[in-house]
Amino acid sequence: MINAGKYNKKISIFKTMKIEDNDGFLLKEENVILETFASVKTTKGFTLIASGSDFEKAYTNFTIRYPKTEITRDMLIKYNSKIYTIEYLNNIDEESVELEIQAKEVTK
Repeated sequence: MINAGKYNKKISIFKTMKIEDNDGFLLKEENVILETFASVKTTKGFTLIASGSDFEKAYTNFTIRYPKTEITRDMLIKYNSKIYTIEYLNNIDEESVELEIQAKEVTK
């Protein structure tokens, strides 16, 4: 049984598309694929130091109810005014109940 209260952070999963405006300029447009609630966990700094990892490899894990819409690695996540790239997707225990998304913050 899943505790529905653990999904308490709203996220948007979207794909960017390049479209041409009336003047011929290319613009990026966000096409929202799914808006849902997620459980969010970040890698703690101590864990990174203890394992000898680089802070560049700090990931955020988003766990959502398994969606009916297909989620792929070329999509992006918007959470808390930040954008994340999807690095890894995991159907937890192959049960199609929860989907774990490992993502990295886009820093530009």
